[in-house]
Amino acid sequence: MARNSVAVLIGICILGIVSAVTAQKPCEPRVHMSSLLSGVDVNGGLFIDKMYARCLPAPAKKSASNYEYQPYDGGKFSSVLKDSKGQVVNTFVWYGENIQSLWEMSRYEVVGGPEALKKLSPGSYVLEFAVEDKVFQQFPFSITTKQSNDQFKPQTLYFLEGPWREYAQLYSPNLDRFFQLHVWLRNEDNILDPKSRPAPYHVSLTRESDKKLLAEDDDGQLNLTNRWQMYTLSFRRPKAGQTKDYSEVKLNEILASDGRYRIDLTLDGKPRASYILNVKGGRINDLDLAQMRKDEYKIIIPLTNGRAR
Repeated sequence: MARNSVAVLIGICILGIVSAVTAQKPCEPRVHMSSLLSGVDVNGGLFIDKMYARCLPAPAKKSASNYEYQPYDGGKFSSVLKDSKGQVVNTFVWYGENIQSLWEMSRYEVVGGPEALKKLSPGSYVLEFAVEDKVFQQFPFSITTKQSNDQFKPQTLYFLEGPWREYAQLYSPNLDRFFQLHVWLRNEDNILDPKSRPAPYHVSLTRESDKKLLAEDDDGQLNLTNRWQMYTLSFRRPKAGQTKDYSEVKLNEILASDGRYRIDLTLDGKPRASYILNVKGGRINDLDLAQMRKDEYKIIIPLTNGRAR
């Protein structure tokens, strides 16, 4: 069963380059992609919701507060927004605290104060994330604008373009449990309408070697709005309603047979996305899932929508 989800996923999400996590490789700082896709928004100026990061160094400068990263007296964790010419638009300095193996970046101060937050124009931008001004990650995106069609409340509407359209995550709590697809969607049919609309969907997992359908779900519909939102799509046994076999489709079942697999998503009966899983030697897309489970306690496999290109 699929539901609209606003929860922030805690998993392994590496922007730009996907690499296997192994015991030999050092843990490198990163902000979870799901945090960015669910937290970045523009309504005139840029706004960023709570984010989660991993592998940040413990700040050398100790704060008197509970926040180890702190704009005033702790370590410096910043997000710098730059335009297409590389010019700094705004700088955000975060409050962050370590929660077990995660860093929660809960809020920020704008350099120059709230009045310094600039109104953004259509175009390309990049958010650079840095610890003590040393950049470790970039998040590129672009902005388009349209005029609302509400004659009583005319306004400029801002829309984000970028990884939301291409990126997805395959999630599982463990190798011998269920798996789900996390995907970011919006109402593309009527982008000016802020009201939600129901969209029937179908998601399927097929083994390409013999075209065998291994899992699917079309139980219900998604409520889409004109803003990007994360949706969680679950998988069931094929024709579960007829066979009454509602047992979990486990990730280990996919790992048991090397080969190429494909996840297809349709909305309103139209193809929306297609994601490829290359399975070999207990890995998916060259990710060591057993090691990932040890390091992360949840498994998140980044996927790219082939139809978006």
